[in-house]
Amino acid sequence: MFAARDIAKGTLVLADHVIFMPGDESDHADKTIVGRYVFQWNEDDDLCVVLGLGSLINHGLPENVSLVSNYEAMKMEFYALTDIKAGEELVYDYGQDPEDLIEYYGIPAEEAVTSEDADAA
Repeated sequence: MFAARDIAKGTLVLADHVIFMPGDESDHADKTIVGRYVFQWNEDDDLCVVLGLGSLINHGLPENVSLVSNYEAMKMEFYALTDIKAGEELVYDYGQDPEDLIEYYGIPAEEAVTSEDADAA
């Protein structure tokens, strides 16, 4: 996903409806292509499937969008963490180990950096 226009820091970029998935069902999703598109929903390890363009935002660092679960509206909200220029790719840290980024998500090794890796550098 790329910004069609300049986006100011703090702006709500997207708010997509979700399908709630209890955490105890996540092992089932991991074995399917859907598992690549689930998001952490809450601190109880429940997940959700995002039903909009937010599901197409790639992993990348430094991340320029953050995710916020809106429990009342049952939406995943994506906010600009920085000023984003038109044409810039929207990215966030998937929060996975580099091995998972490479093997499960198919992210090239040179792009499979996590925030922990970036902090250590």
